[in-house]
Amino acid sequence: MTHTDFLSLERQNHIVKLVADRGRLTVPELSQLFDVSDATIRRDLAALAAQNLVQRVHGGVMRLQSVATHEIPIVLRQKTHVEEKERIGLATAALVHDGETVLLSGGSTGLYVARQLYQHHDLTIVTDSLLVVSELLQQGQHKVIMLGGTIDPEEQAVRGTLSRTVLAQLQVDKVIIGTKGISVNRGLSAETPEEAELFRTYMSIGDHVIVVTDSSKFEQSALVQVVSLDAIHTLVTDTALDSETAEQIRERGIYLILV
Repeated sequence: MTHTDFLSLERQNHIVKLVADRGRLTVPELSQLFDVSDATIRRDLAALAAQNLVQRVHGGVMRLQSVATHEIPIVLRQKTHVEEKERIGLATAALVHDGETVLLSGGSTGLYVARQLYQHHDLTIVTDSLLVVSELLQQGQHKVIMLGGTIDPEEQAVRGTLSRTVLAQLQVDKVIIGTKGISVNRGLSAETPEEAELFRTYMSIGDHVIVVTDSSKFEQSALVQVVSLDAIHTLVTDTALDSETAEQIRERGIYLILV
């Protein structure tokens, strides 16, 4: 081990102890504390995150948390990060062309996409979301296909094998889905194996897969991996996304839209 390697290891061990004590630290704070560049600290944090010793977040690092197994209900989530979701909804709707067939999954960000489709005509929209159906029926100019299954009251969406049976017979131009968590290393994640399997089915029937999510979901992880990032074509999120994460996403050939 070289002297430089030893110093890096010593610094990383110190970072782990600091994060465990303080809960969260920013890159500038750590750079100043250790008198090294931001780039050096980011390399340290990437190495520690790869070992599951810390959790990367926008602009810094936080104490490693347990994997999320439950998300707050959609009626509450749709009231969070409102400005970001409105911009994401507008930018995503601009990717949809009149006459296309689109699968639009439920979720709070998906609802903001649906609200921007009033400017389109002759769309056929397949969805699992009661909220999306309600929004589209108010717009009145699209053909809406509601998937069947058991209703999840917290998500106000349908789940179950019946949905997958119907989806196996469909093919759409675009799939637009949200995610419970997204990571460069783990890809998209879901709360249960059943939900993960349903989202894989959604993605399998589309020619183009678009993931919509605000930046707070990045480097977060729910219980079950859905797919790697390589399975998606376009990612729409807000400008608070860390520049290093954005570059890693683009390096994978994904079209990244920041709004």
